Amino acid sequence: MFRRLSNSLPEDPKFSADLEALGYYVNEKDQIRSIANPDQEFNYFISKNERVNDMQREAMNTCIREIVLSRLTASGLSILRLPIGTPATEPHIPILTSTNLASAKRAIVFFGEAVQDLGIFAYRIIGQKAIAAGSAIELVLALQTSINDNSVGIILANMGQLIWHRRGKRAMTHVSWQSLPRKTAVAGPMRLDMVKNCVPGNESMEAHVKYLFEEVVEKMIGKGAAIDVIGIGNDGANDVPTYLDRNWNQWKGKVQAIVLGQPQTLVKQYDNEEFVEFLGRRGRAYLLSKEPLDTPLEDGEYGCNCYSASEPLYTECIMSAALERILQFFALVDTVPGYEEIKVMLPNSAGLVAPEAEDDEDGKSVIGE
Repeated sequence: MFRRLSNSLPEDPKFSADLEALGYYVNEKDQIRSIANPDQEFNYFISKNERVNDMQREAMNTCIREIVLSRLTASGLSILRLPIGTPATEPHIPILTSTNLASAKRAIVFFGEAVQDLGIFAYRIIGQKAIAAGSAIELVLALQTSINDNSVGIILANMGQLIWHRRGKRAMTHVSWQSLPRKTAVAGPMRLDMVKNCVPGNESMEAHVKYLFEEVVEKMIGKGAAIDVIGIGNDGANDVPTYLDRNWNQWKGKVQAIVLGQPQTLVKQYDNEEFVEFLGRRGRAYLLSKEPLDTPLEDGEYGCNCYSASEPLYTECIMSAALERILQFFALVDTVPGYEEIKVMLPNSAGLVAPEAEDDEDGKSVIGE
């Protein structure tokens, strides 16, 4: 049997987390484009070697993360380390919060997907459209443009960066963990220790949701402030309503409205009847669909009115596609006293809306004539 010594194996590819070194720049439209060809977007496939492509992508994503975080902090958000009070060098999960939480009349709490970094909606949109369009920068700008009295606070949860890298002393996603330097180009990733590489109280997405609600939302938002919740994807759109369902006695009267992006949890899986009733009155879901934005869709038994996000393929793109409508819905609920959603009646194949059933004298359900 023959074996090759590690020093004879190809080196792990390295890329500098510098836009110019990678051959890109940010143009006047806030787009990342090639220096050599200003019309070209980021090119992932620079090699037939997947490891090379992945390492270049991680270097690019590092650049994007730095740009997004710098802009968000410049716009008034600040990084809060969880557990609260943890030093920067100790295991922690960073989230972003606005500085007006204690005085805000209303707060928007956003929970994204497990594959995304803090403040990122979709790298896909950042690469194709613009940095702001695919990140929480768009959310902050939209609120600052429409509300000029600083009455709405923002909390950006971090459902993705739940792995603690001890050597780098930072939290990261599973994708970033896989992209950490290796001894050789053919070596496997570092072993993930489910104790040493986790953060107390935030070991999982479910734990992070619980901690954020009970230690951040409950204790940092002023009493009497209304709370609007956004949950996106397999993670935010399922872990968040599941938590609220189990703890609705604590949150009823505080959570004002909720929007879910492509949820998977069916209404029959919830146990709290009061939460189910709230979801029907003050909840909406935006689903993957090629139909125009806001087109009513079959509810899929999610317990609330469902609408098209005008995005047919990628759940990660729902937030950017439906952002304006989501904020309009929250504003509507906040400004109209006693607002309640009316169940949307969809047309049948003939284009007609089925009339509601009525009871006849014998108590049997009939269609009103």
